[in-house]
Amino acid sequence: MARPHIEFIHAQDLEWQTDVLPEPFADVECKVLSMDSETGACSTILRYPKGWSQSEAQHLVAAHEFLVLDGSMEIDGQDYAFDSYGYLPAGQTHENWKTSEGMVALTFFSATPTAIPGPGNPTEQSIPYVNLHDMKWATADIDPDLDFLRIAHKILRDDETKGEKTMILNCGAQSHPDGWKEAALSHPCVEEMYLLSGDIAGERGVMHAGSYFWRPAGIWHGPFGSRNGNLCVIRFMDGNHVNDWGKEKLPFSLTPDHKPDLPDTLSQFKAKPFSAPTPY
Repeated sequence: MARPHIEFIHAQDLEWQTDVLPEPFADVECKVLSMDSETGACSTILRYPKGWSQSEAQHLVAAHEFLVLDGSMEIDGQDYAFDSYGYLPAGQTHENWKTSEGMVALTFFSATPTAIPGPGNPTEQSIPYVNLHDMKWATADIDPDLDFLRIAHKILRDDETKGEKTMILNCGAQSHPDGWKEAALSHPCVEEMYLLSGDIAGERGVMHAGSYFWRPAGIWHGPFGSRNGNLCVIRFMDGNHVNDWGKEKLPFSLTPDHKPDLPDTLSQFKAKPFSAPTPY
């Protein structure tokens, strides 16, 4: 994957843009969180205007995965309001999209979302609709070495064949490693995160609601904790998720220095701690 290590930015610092994505998304305001320069796969926040609609039958060459942050959208008769999720695979026919009030959605495309007129032929199972409030929190399969974070999760999508998983993760307030020390860890897969609420303190600074990272496989990170607790979207890709722990216990602080790891294209944010009042 040709995406650089981004850890971390706050979406509030990015400008809304149009004409970033092809039709039918060209007139939709977009914040690009990260993008693969080879495939066009991208992680974005899309802000659909009031009255936006798309009625022609078509299908995308990319899988379309999204979580509604605000507003609502009707797609093929299904209403997606805030805290609802969908995974529409590449080739799935899209028809009769409309929003009267507008919608803001955290949106992931597996390639450039080029639209082809007419019905498509999806090659994998869709997850047409999930209301997060209908799901129960679970603690099964959570690494016991992370017990101090008091983690619970809601798994939205799990494709073990592809090594792809999307979940909502909830961590407790006033959480920190025992003795304020813990080892760093890494994963043999990509980890991507968008912070919906709360804060996460780590070795690169304090992330607040609206923060985002794209962490390639093998990047060491941590230890982590939180003053106020947090709620985030996590995606694992390009390999199944495993925690590989380091051997040395490292000191942890809830007030670390701000020192994100960013590519040159985002270097203007390296010395800019969070200060925005809005959630996206």
